[in-house]
Amino acid sequence: MFRKTTIASLFITLTLGHIAAASDQNFVSHTTRNQRYLNWHNECLSLDIDTIDRKIAQFEAVMQQDPQDHLAEAYLGSAHALKAKAAFWPPTKVSNLKRGKHLIDHAVQSDPHNPRVRLVRAIAYFRVPKIFECRSISLSDFDTLVPGALKGTLKLSSRERQAMLYYAALAYKEDGRDALAQQCKATCHRIDPNSKYGKLTTP
Repeated sequence: MFRKTTIASLFITLTLGHIAAASDQNFVSHTTRNQRYLNWHNECLSLDIDTIDRKIAQFEAVMQQDPQDHLAEAYLGSAHALKAKAAFWPPTKVSNLKRGKHLIDHAVQSDPHNPRVRLVRAIAYFRVPKIFECRSISLSDFDTLVPGALKGTLKLSSRERQAMLYYAALAYKEDGRDALAQQCKATCHRIDPNSKYGKLTTP
């Protein structure tokens, strides 16, 4: 009886150990993926057309391998929006903005409870000129995300929380919600005063 119990206990321990190891590996994998996508997207912020085209190709390659990777889809949409901003010819601007909006909206619709996907849209649409009427969607996304960002309950890194709160503060300030804007700004600074967004929100 003792031996059976010991063997059973050992089996359970090993099984749980494998599950924990797999879970840790999965977490590291997703963290690496998220950082890779962010790095690609940050390169697009240079507004160099050739660089943006290369990153678009990389995001498209990811989507071909996994059409359900909606974070990649959202970043791909944002890359197209940045290409629209960087392009010289109006038809190129319009076509890329339309493509970008379609991709971003589809990503959020497909994975509505993923805070990273929604964050990409919130910030991307805040950057789109008001004439294209994206600002209300950006504010709606911030309204969904900010309560969790203020409380620290969203599964996001500190940097992601700060980025969200920084842009939310700008959006709310522009929308006339000064008290909420100030709360976002103060919380952003408090998370890490020495980071990029912490310094940008110094009182």
